[in-house]
Amino acid sequence: MKIKRVRIENFCCLRSLDVSFDSITSLIGPTGVGKSTVLRALDWFFNGEKGGTLSEEDVHSAAETRRIRVEVEFDGLTASDRSALGHYAPDGLETLSVWRTWENGEDRITGKALAYPPFERIRQGAGSREKTAAYKALREQDPALGLPAVRGWDAAEAEMRSWEARNRDRLAEAEVEGTHFFGFAGQGLLGKLIDFVFISADLRAYEETDDNKASVVGRILEHAVDRSEAEAQFTAIDEDAQAAREKVHKEIYEPVLARLSGALSAEVGRFTTGRDVVVTPTAQVPKRAKTAFAVSIRDGAALTPVRRQGHGFQRALIIAALRYLSECRRPENGTRSLCLAIEEPELFQHPAQTRVFAQVLRSLVASAEDQTQVMYATHSPVFIDPSDYQQVRRLYRVSGGEHPEVRLRALTEKELRQSLDGHVPERSIARRGATRYVKELAEALFADVAVLVEGATDESVLLAFAERQGLSLGAEGICVVNAEGKGNMILCHAILTGFGVRCHLVFDADTGPRKVADADTEKKAASIRESVTKNTRILSYLGITAEASPASVSEATHTLFEEDLDTYLRDDWPAWNARRQELIAQGDGYVDGKHGPTYAEATRTADGEPKLLHALLENVRAMAGRPAPST
Repeated sequence: MKIKRVRIENFCCLRSLDVSFDSITSLIGPTGVGKSTVLRALDWFFNGEKGGTLSEEDVHSAAETRRIRVEVEFDGLTASDRSALGHYAPDGLETLSVWRTWENGEDRITGKALAYPPFERIRQGAGSREKTAAYKALREQDPALGLPAVRGWDAAEAEMRSWEARNRDRLAEAEVEGTHFFGFAGQGLLGKLIDFVFISADLRAYEETDDNKASVVGRILEHAVDRSEAEAQFTAIDEDAQAAREKVHKEIYEPVLARLSGALSAEVGRFTTGRDVVVTPTAQVPKRAKTAFAVSIRDGAALTPVRRQGHGFQRALIIAALRYLSECRRPENGTRSLCLAIEEPELFQHPAQTRVFAQVLRSLVASAEDQTQVMYATHSPVFIDPSDYQQVRRLYRVSGGEHPEVRLRALTEKELRQSLDGHVPERSIARRGATRYVKELAEALFADVAVLVEGATDESVLLAFAERQGLSLGAEGICVVNAEGKGNMILCHAILTGFGVRCHLVFDADTGPRKVADADTEKKAASIRESVTKNTRILSYLGITAEASPASVSEATHTLFEEDLDTYLRDDWPAWNARRQELIAQGDGYVDGKHGPTYAEATRTADGEPKLLHALLENVRAMAGRPAPST
């Protein structure tokens, strides 16, 4: 059983949000948009203490009622799940919906089940006596149901469940309150079928390694360490010690106390009769402390407490401990699902360790035979696999007066195919070549505007030219992306725009006068024809009528060089080429091929400026909503 969809209403900054989940789900978006709130809403649904974890401060500011509601839809129900859930998940029902509602301090859990409507009306009665009376009344009114006579409500409920199991065709979907059935904080049946573990950004490892019931280590010890045998032996030791104390009392205190008791009795006898004073020792039993366990870290010869470790190690330790805890709590038959929700998994991690961690999470899902889900709220492209763009959920805010709304964008392969119909062959979409090899595509998903270029040299020149103008593209939400070739541009554009990232394409037409004049072989002529085809495809995708040999131009959606960027820089910015040659002569540049650092340094330091690159930057910044420079 796994989480398919979550619907959140009035929870903190989320007024109304519907989120679907995959085996791995990446929640991305700007800081404060509500990524972590999605995970915290799920944590409250699964693990929140009844009535004690929410208040009116957690209700969305624009809510019409003081009600918070989190509905979770599950799919992937196994035979074991159905057996445990009973009428909540009968055969033929592919999903299970359960929702938790908090309203004015009242906290309840409700589920959808198949039930016989007259029976469900009985179940909604005020008390056991009233419900039993309603059962008897229905039995008399409709003898055809064949309901037997009962003495109490428990027996009546059992008979109705049995009747519903025999008459599936007469049941209808109903909302059934099941607080005792599903339980809270993982205590009910739902917690036995799926284990939701939330790792927040502020979870401190040194507190979680204390041996108490609420800590991670305490929960691990509860499941991994059997204290019963040790406790039995400690009890035997205590009994032997108590017997030894009593022996000492008898041998040492008893003779003395007997004489003292006689003397006091004699003195009391002077004032009253028939009473004696008896003085005896009381063997005090020391209160035995529960065995406690401590966690320390050995680093070479040093053994230090967890609190003295760095934040990165503490973060890794807490994730490892929770992962191990989940395995400890998994039943032997392996039917319990694990859902691991992590807030900012990149936090305090070294870049190399971050990549390893991302791989571990993906391998955890791959090796769990569809019994594990991972979801995280992240700001790191390392945790985004561009070839699995369907796993990304991009949250954003929509201005709504005093109360901004949070929305999200997701992209399915079906939606991508529809947007590319007639522009990119389906086999190219299914092969996922561009999404697999365009490494910078993941980073672009975090941007507001992406500038798609053909190669690394183009990227170096544009970034250097922006730096020359004193602009920080990253600070303005603009990302320059190497699409690894003109053939990948349309697919990358469609994926990014599907997530709401606006795109500007920069590419070479490769059909200018020099290329045409140089086409003295069939191979070069074929290359020209291929370039015409690619140009036409890109411009048609953008809704522009293409010419056989388009001129250099920068428009709102694209910038095109009639030959290529190199030729444009050499011809229209002679100072750039002179500076490049100067760098090479000084030994600060390279002459062989297109050398990105050499091109970038020439772009930053050459005299004069090319108009087309200026127009390109202005169009891109306008797309990002930035004002044009004053003239």
